[in-house]
Amino acid sequence: MDKPSGKDFKRARYLVMRDMIREGDLIYLDALDRLGRDYDGIIPEWKYITRELNADIVCLDNEALFDFRKFESMGDFGKVMEDQFLSLLAYVAEQERKKNRQRQAEGIEVAQAEGITSAAAANANGDY
Repeated sequence: MDKPSGKDFKRARYLVMRDMIREGDLIYLDALDRLGRDYDGIIPEWKYITRELNADIVCLDNEALFDFRKFESMGDFGKVMEDQFLSLLAYVAEQERKKNRQRQAEGIEVAQAEGITSAAAANANGDY
């Protein structure tokens, strides 16, 4: 179980899991964005796991669509379909991360303009 954000692949538990993956293993992801949120990182990581290590991946939030085992039985056409779905979902994951970061920056900017510091915000939320 990997709890940190999927913003990068330098997560201790993820790296341990990655080193443990063997041919024929089945990896369940809650959602593709739990693997990563960077298009240029998700694609090679997915392909390393599925094509080099020959393990299978299932994304539970899109299981009907994204169960790698379904693509395997389709041969080369399955690889094309997998690549298309993977590209689309990786793009969406990256865009969601960008939107979240933008909204966070806007919220911080508004709070700073109103003179709210992180300590004041924590105190107001009862977290202080």
